[in-house]
Amino acid sequence: MWKQWIERWKSGNALFRLVVVNVAVFLIVATLRLAVRMGWEAGAEWEASAFGLATTWQLEGLAARPWSALTHAFVHLDVWHIAMNLLVLWWMGRVFMAQHGNRRLLSVYFVGALAGWFAYVAVLNGFPGLRSGRWALGASSAVMAILAAAAATEPDRRVNLMFFGPTALKYLAIGYVVLDYIMLSSGENSGGHIAHLGGALFGFVWARRLAQGTNLTRWMERLLDFLATGHRPMRVVKPKRRGTRKQPDTRSARIKTDEQFNAERKANAERLDRILDKISRHGYDRLTKEEKDFLFRQSNQ
Repeated sequence: MWKQWIERWKSGNALFRLVVVNVAVFLIVATLRLAVRMGWEAGAEWEASAFGLATTWQLEGLAARPWSALTHAFVHLDVWHIAMNLLVLWWMGRVFMAQHGNRRLLSVYFVGALAGWFAYVAVLNGFPGLRSGRWALGASSAVMAILAAAAATEPDRRVNLMFFGPTALKYLAIGYVVLDYIMLSSGENSGGHIAHLGGALFGFVWARRLAQGTNLTRWMERLLDFLATGHRPMRVVKPKRRGTRKQPDTRSARIKTDEQFNAERKANAERLDRILDKISRHGYDRLTKEEKDFLFRQSNQ
């Protein structure tokens, strides 16, 4: 079984790995909390901060635990919290990967978490009346960034909602944002709702800027590449040959119309959804070679 999990991890995409890491951290924290109940003296503050992984709006606490700016996005304390976050992450993550690929899902998750964290720290330090607790945790701001980015990319794409039926992504994203805004007035978990709004704002801006040719998470992608490979991605520069005649530019003949591009992207998204459904039902090993090759190409776009 352990070997199967290792193979699944190696063959899985960024979405699968994000879910696994969130579940693993949840189980580790649950085990540590159980150890406290059984007599381990961990310290009240250490336990309240999810053993140093939760973040805080207090600047002195952030100075002592700077890593919490990111680690909080993988920490959950109860089953309902992690279940809701991971369900939306899996649902919207598949849509996002069909639109932007495997690599960008990971970078938007991390930077979306940082954006939510920054909004949380800035607003609660600027407006003390909104403070409702010392610690913040959960993947919600990262998930909201992915949801907002997917909705901004294809606002009219329809998804099936229980009780509502087919609903455009833009209305789903707007509904989440409006709900968080309304909940701010309740005074409960104000910091969490601020972080959600910060993540959603980043996801929306990221998608709009990407459509204009600017990738706001390129720096994160390069950082992740460095951490994964141990070196910076190399730029290949082709040497110029002297005395050779310049070839005519034939790229214009290969440029697709908007209709062709959108039709191809829609077809790829639908095929990716079918393959991901097949993986969830039968496992990666049941894919054909052609399906594996297609999944590999999409995950590296």
